[in-house]
Amino acid sequence: MEDLKANPHFRSTKEMERDDKRSNEMLTFELKTGEIQTIVSPDLGNQKDLVLNKWKVKIGDRVKSGNVLCEISNKAITMEYESFYNGKIIWICEHKKDLVPGDTLCKIEGI
Repeated sequence: MEDLKANPHFRSTKEMERDDKRSNEMLTFELKTGEIQTIVSPDLGNQKDLVLNKWKVKIGDRVKSGNVLCEISNKAITMEYESFYNGKIIWICEHKKDLVPGDTLCKIEGI
């Protein structure tokens, strides 16, 4: 937890709710039919040695904004990575992949 607090972008749920009453609203980006969006690994600042531990989806699955795509972790944290898009999974990277910010995790196609 201390590693997260050291990240200048980290805010607790209470801080987010206090700062922005709309903080719990989910952003959804609509994809047009056939449009493909690449989902990349996050830049968590000082968090290093991230590994893609577990896929929660497979190729061909339909996902909605807010669905968990995968689990990413390092020695200090484990986090679930959610989709911002509605669509169909058309490609996923290999399991147990060592990640750097910006690595392609998967691709989603609008349906």
